[in-house]
Amino acid sequence: MTEVSEKRSGTQVLRPRARILRTFGDELISSETVAIIELVKNAYDADATRVLIHFEPPLEKGQGRIDVLDNGHGMALETVQEAWMEPATLYRKQKNFSEVYNRRVLGEKGIGRFAASRLADSLEVYTRRINSLKEVCVFFDWSQFDKQDIYLDEVEILWEESEPAIFCANGIAKKLWNEWLDISSMDTSHGTLLRMENLRQDWDKEQITELRRGLTKLVFPFSVSDTTHEKTDFQIILQTPFEDLSGSIQPAEVLMRPHYILQGEVDKLGAYKLNILIGKPDKPHSKEGKFALKNNREPQCGPFNFEFRVWDRDQEILGELASRIGSTIGNIRRELNLAAGISIYRDGFRVMPYGEPNNDWLRLDLRRVQNPTKCLSNNQIVGYLIISADQNPSLRDQSNREGLIAGQALEDLEEIVRSALAILEEERFKVRPRREQKAAKGGIFTEFSIATISKLVKERYPEDKDLLDLIAYQESDLDRRVEQVQDVLARYRRLATLGQLIDTVLHDGRTPLSKIGRQAYLGKRDTQSKPKDSASFVQKLDERFDTIFSQSDVLETLFRKIEPFGGRKRGRPVEKCLEEVITNTFSVLDAEIRRKRVKVKPPIGDTRVTVDESELQQVFINLLQNSLYWLEKIPEDARKIVVQVKRLSDDNVEVIFSDSGPGIAPDIKDFIFEPYFSTKPDGVGLGLTIAGEIISEYYDGSLELLNSGPLSGATFRILLRRRV
Repeated sequence: MTEVSEKRSGTQVLRPRARILRTFGDELISSETVAIIELVKNAYDADATRVLIHFEPPLEKGQGRIDVLDNGHGMALETVQEAWMEPATLYRKQKNFSEVYNRRVLGEKGIGRFAASRLADSLEVYTRRINSLKEVCVFFDWSQFDKQDIYLDEVEILWEESEPAIFCANGIAKKLWNEWLDISSMDTSHGTLLRMENLRQDWDKEQITELRRGLTKLVFPFSVSDTTHEKTDFQIILQTPFEDLSGSIQPAEVLMRPHYILQGEVDKLGAYKLNILIGKPDKPHSKEGKFALKNNREPQCGPFNFEFRVWDRDQEILGELASRIGSTIGNIRRELNLAAGISIYRDGFRVMPYGEPNNDWLRLDLRRVQNPTKCLSNNQIVGYLIISADQNPSLRDQSNREGLIAGQALEDLEEIVRSALAILEEERFKVRPRREQKAAKGGIFTEFSIATISKLVKERYPEDKDLLDLIAYQESDLDRRVEQVQDVLARYRRLATLGQLIDTVLHDGRTPLSKIGRQAYLGKRDTQSKPKDSASFVQKLDERFDTIFSQSDVLETLFRKIEPFGGRKRGRPVEKCLEEVITNTFSVLDAEIRRKRVKVKPPIGDTRVTVDESELQQVFINLLQNSLYWLEKIPEDARKIVVQVKRLSDDNVEVIFSDSGPGIAPDIKDFIFEPYFSTKPDGVGLGLTIAGEIISEYYDGSLELLNSGPLSGATFRILLRRRV
């Protein structure tokens, strides 16, 4: 007989291995540059006004030294023991503001100090508190934390409190400061020196250049910003074996000479106040309004301030700038590449990695690919956002200090920033030189004609039959080729519209397909089981087949709606009821209309027109999608669309398309039909252009924006002439 073991229970404390601290440095700090920046932030929290980063060669693995020296308030022995020696301490959580300058502290998680372990194998901390008679020294041998067989509470850290030797009249601190600063008025009797020896990696010129770039962006807004924000008295000095990389961290001169500047503030409700500077005007153009999010909800990101500096990177324009500052186009592009990006600053310091190279966190380059004429790319912008821990509590750091936690607050911030950039892009679009767009009556192909040449030849060589035949053939051939191009364009326009509707197709098709699959599965299961009652079994199967048939009808209807937008050849125009064409168009987006709670009043009547239905549907799909986008920015109970059809004469029909959205600002009304102009943050800017060309080319008509209409938002008028 098997003996049953006695039940046992108890408790056990967690004993982390010593190597967990090494993990903090190696895995939570992504790079050596980030590690040094974390140490600089610690100096800032200690109320330092100056911090010196000194590289002592040889800068090779296992050799060399990095010193980080600050003139902050320093630490007493009790602070070292109770705060600095406690990983993940609550010290900064409990003391959110610095002692002297009342700065909002940057370090709250209590792990930033272990960035030092990422840089070197040993760390000596020398610190002296303001007005203290003693100096504290702490020694960390990080190799102890690499041992596999010891626990964290078995590692002993050596410390010593003694007479000042580093922070005194003739100490190391004064000698280091004296090389770079006039310290006659600077108190060098307090602060902290982090001396890290036996480097864990080689440091070459390229890596130190990267560090300098990171440090430049760390202080950039407070060095050159002319906003109303208080500038922070905090200077960073870099001392390296490379003379051109040493000295006080200052931004490049080109960063002071942008072609455009957008400054602004956004409150917690999304209301904004902007200043837009283009070139060097006497005063900036001001703009106020409110960024409306989807469903008209309030943003969760909280208030923030920002400044975006923008450059046109065309060869000619950069050449003019290079001449003014005595530089070269190549140097200017390199400086812009190093500084480019939109950074985030919290309480005076950067939140990494926003604004780092290749960190296009706003996906600006993707926007530019979609609309290269209007949208800005990431390498054209040097900008920053200013947030605070107190006013933006939902924008919290990830544990590794590498970015903000993903969520609604960050998504709202991104959406608002792109909307702000869209405003600047609109203003830039107005002043940028570009080829004049002249809309010819009859569409863009009207001028594809040799009629003038044909007339001249007939007048001068009326007897030359061969020449006249050749001209006639070329005219006919050109007309044929234009028709071929029009046919290809028509196909691509349909496919483009279908691409815009793909979300609708997936959304509307997924539900019936799921129901069909579910009912088929249950029906098969029913047939495999042994029915107790054949009558109820047949009834159950009949109900399942009814569901399958009804859902297949839903799919068939969906496919019928989107069929006109396939890549088929352009159809022969036929007589249609215009009101029915418009109603069918609205039915394609019926789910989105219901989801956004838009009240639609379609036209009623039987106005007969001769058209290709898919062409007109493309026009109305574009107008409808624009309206649905902007109506989402206003309260639900105010969302309306009205469409009216009126026959003006036997050959003319008018369609009025009006919505109750925010409307179109007067200063951009002249631009909305230009290719690539869009007021949507991620808009391509071709919808109205294509719609206008369809009406003009195929129906000898026009698409125009009216100053007023049945509703208070945007009102468009479509006039159809041909085939009516």
